Amino acid sequence: MLFYLGEYLKDFFGPARLLQSYTVLISIALYLGFFLSKILIPMFYEKLPHDRGREFAIKETSEAAKGKPTGAGVVFITIFVLICLLIVPLSLSRSLILILTWFTMLSGFLDDRSVTSWGEYLKGFLDLVISVAASVILYYGIKNASADGVVSFWLPFVSHTVEVNPVVYVVISTIMLWASINTTNCTDGVDGLSASLVLIGLIHIKYRLELV
Repeated sequence: MLFYLGEYLKDFFGPARLLQSYTVLISIALYLGFFLSKILIPMFYEKLPHDRGREFAIKETSEAAKGKPTGAGVVFITIFVLICLLIVPLSLSRSLILILTWFTMLSGFLDDRSVTSWGEYLKGFLDLVISVAASVILYYGIKNASADGVVSFWLPFVSHTVEVNPVVYVVISTIMLWASINTTNCTDGVDGLSASLVLIGLIHIKYRLELV
């Protein structure tokens, strides 16, 4: 929304063109997300599920975790989705990916809230379905955005881009997304680790966008 607003206002107000800068938009999103999360998450502490301990963890760590609020993703992922709607120039594929991101969070939140755990197989299956759907959406999103309608990638030690078969793309992308979801679940058990890794990823994305 802000991106398109900047495009409309730049002819009437010069500084509005800053709203089309990826650096400015990422900075706005970063600070807006931080302050909204800092304000809103504590307000939902009493309404969030609470940690019941972990089956596979050091006893002292598991005991210390009991009673802590969990499922805060329902707050900050919702904030993330709303900020994306406000700031990111959205296409159909990006919008669908946002919806799948929210549903990924929702499945984890409902499991945390459930009296009895959904079980690793059910959670893994739901993550797999979401990963396959996201991979298909990403493939056709990239294909439609490509000038020649072909999905291709540059590979090391190859002088030209290589066209990627849709099946190969979906399979590899699904594995990467599914692994990423489960890796996040693992790193989320250590305070600050998941957030630190995400921050490194955001810095890399910002750098890559500046090169485009």
